[in-house]
Amino acid sequence: MGKNLRTPQTLVYEEWMEEGNTSQSVVEYILQLNNRLKRCQDIAITRMKECQLKRKTWYDRDVVERKFVEGDLVMVLVTSKQNKLEVNWIGPGKVLSRISDTNYVIDLPGRRDRSTIYHVNLLKPYHRRPELVSLVVEEVSDDIEGDAEIPYPDKQCTKFDYHEILRESQLQLKLSPSQIDELKQVITKNKDVFSPDPGTTHLMRMDIELISDKPIKTKPYRMSPRQINILREEMKRLLELSVIEIGQSKYTSHLILVESPNKDPRPCVDYRRLNEITRAEFFPLPNMEEIVEKVSVAPYVTVMDLSKGYFQIPLTPRAQRYAAFVTPFGTYIPKKMMFGLVCAPYYFCKLMAQFLEGLEQFALPYIDDIAIFSQGWKDHVKHIDIVLGRLRKAGLKVKPSKCKFAQEEVLFLGHRIGSGSRSPSDLKIKAIADFPRPTTKTHVRSFLGLVGYYSHYIPNYSTIASPLTDALKGKIKKEKITWDEKCGKAFEELKAKLVTQPILFAPDFATEFILQTDASEVGAGVVLLQRIEGEEHPIVFLSKKFSKVERNYSTVERELAAIIFGLKRLKHYLDGQKFIIETDHNPLRYLNKMGSTNPRLQRWALSLQPFNFEIKHKPGRLHETRTA
Repeated sequence: MGKNLRTPQTLVYEEWMEEGNTSQSVVEYILQLNNRLKRCQDIAITRMKECQLKRKTWYDRDVVERKFVEGDLVMVLVTSKQNKLEVNWIGPGKVLSRISDTNYVIDLPGRRDRSTIYHVNLLKPYHRRPELVSLVVEEVSDDIEGDAEIPYPDKQCTKFDYHEILRESQLQLKLSPSQIDELKQVITKNKDVFSPDPGTTHLMRMDIELISDKPIKTKPYRMSPRQINILREEMKRLLELSVIEIGQSKYTSHLILVESPNKDPRPCVDYRRLNEITRAEFFPLPNMEEIVEKVSVAPYVTVMDLSKGYFQIPLTPRAQRYAAFVTPFGTYIPKKMMFGLVCAPYYFCKLMAQFLEGLEQFALPYIDDIAIFSQGWKDHVKHIDIVLGRLRKAGLKVKPSKCKFAQEEVLFLGHRIGSGSRSPSDLKIKAIADFPRPTTKTHVRSFLGLVGYYSHYIPNYSTIASPLTDALKGKIKKEKITWDEKCGKAFEELKAKLVTQPILFAPDFATEFILQTDASEVGAGVVLLQRIEGEEHPIVFLSKKFSKVERNYSTVERELAAIIFGLKRLKHYLDGQKFIIETDHNPLRYLNKMGSTNPRLQRWALSLQPFNFEIKHKPGRLHETRTA
C-alpha cells in the first residue's frame, strides 16, 4: 500500500553495492576458507567413521570368528565347472599357511593350482565322521531321543532276590532285626511284583486316533553292517519279551540308532510324522514341587520305579497298526506302548493315577516313580503292603535294583528328601559346579535351566540371575553373548549358593508362618519360614524380576508389590492361617490405617483383606534367613 518492501533481492543488491571491509587481504581470506573447509572435512570423517562402526556392529552381530592353523582340514566354496553361476563346497583341503587374518594358502587335491590363496569367508572347518551313513548326532537328536528312546531289557536274571533288595536299601544300618523281618514278610509275600522285565497291565490299553486317513510310508535308512548287527540284537530282545512282533502295515515310521559318547547305542523310533496326524489327549501331570514337599515330611520313605514303564501298557490292534516301524531287515509291529508317541504320557499318567486312586495320603506317583511315605513304622509296613498289592492286581512290575525301602532320606525327583527336610541332589550340584562359562545364548539357557530347577533353594534368585537373563535379550536365539563382569559375578554367585548345600524344611501347619519380603530396583524376593525353638526354618524361597513398568514404582510400591507377589504364590500355605509379614520398609506397618490417595496402593490394600496377618518391621541387616 505504497510501502517499499525489503525483498531478498533488495537485501542482496544492498549487500553487493555496500562498500566492503577492505581490512582483510585475499591471502587471509583464502587461508580462513581453507581452515573452515578442513574443519568441515574432519567433522565429516569423524561422523562417517561413527556411522561405519555402527553399521558394521549391526551387520556383524551374527559373525563367528574363524581361525585356522597350519594342518587344519577345511571345505572350500568354489564355482561349479558345469555352471559358473553355481557354487558348491569341495574338499577337504589342507591349510598350508596363513598369510593374514583373512587369507590362507590351501592345498586342494585334484585342482590344477593345488596351492591357492582363499579368503576366510570361502572356508569352513571339515569334520570327519566315523560313519558316513545313518549317523545321528547327539545335538540334532535331542527332540526325539529323550522321548523316543527304547530302553531295551537289562541283561540280568529275573529271579527275585530279597538279599539284593536288602543290600540296595542298606536296611541293616537303619532298622532293627524285628523291623527287617516285618519288611521281609511283606516283600516276600509280593515277590512276584519284583522283576527287571516289564509286565502287562489289564487296566487299560492305549489307542491312537488319527485326524487324517492318508497312510504314512517310510523307507528304512541305510546303515553300516555294525549298526545293523546292533539293531538285530535289540529287536531280538524285544521279540523275546513280546514287546514287538514281525508284521506289515500301511503306516510305518523310521527306526534309527542313536549313538552318544560314553553311552551304549540305543534304537529310537521317529514318530514325528505320525504325531502330526494324531488326535492329542492330555492328562494333568502331578505338581512336582507339591509331591517333593509332602514326601519330605515323613521319617519313613520308600521309592519304587516301574520296570520299563511304557512297555507295561498294551496297544489296541488299531494302535499297533499305526505305530509300526521299519528297519533295514523288516517291519515290526509294537504290541506295547512305545516311547515317542504323542499320547503315551497321557495314558501312562492316567494308569498311575488309576491304580493308586484313594492312596494319596501315603502314596504319590510321578511318571514311573512311586513314593510311599509314613509317619510311623507300623503304618509304613502296612502302606508298602497295600501299594505292592495294587501293583500285583494291576499286573505291573517294579525294578528291584531301583527300589529303596524304609529310608530316612532318599533321592527322589532330583531332591534328597525325608525326615522333615529336602536338599538338592549331590550329582546335580556337581554338574552345576563343573558347568563351564557360557559363551552363547544356548549355553546360558542350559545353565539357567539347570540352576532354575533349584531356584526355591536360592534367596533372591531372579535378582542374582538378572544379568544372565538380560544377556538373552534379542531376536537371535543362538548368537554369542557379551560376557561382562556382572555376568561373571552372577554366574559364580549362583554356583556358590547351591554348592553350600542349602536345606529347606517341610511346613508344619500347626506352627505360625512368617513371610519375609524384600524389594530392590531390580526385583523382589520372598521367603516363607517358621521359627521353631528360636531357629528360623526356611520352607521356600521365591523371587521375581521387575518389568520396566514396575521398576518405575516408588519404594513403598515396590515393597508392597513384593508382599502381593508372595501372597499370590504362597496362598496354598497361608489361606486360612494367621501369619506374620516381616519387611524392612517401616511405613508398611500402617498399611491398613493410612489414607493414601494412590489408587494402586488402595487396590493392593483391598486385595490383602482376605488374609489374616500382622505386618512387623525387621531391619534390613537382620533380613537374612539361615539355611541350616
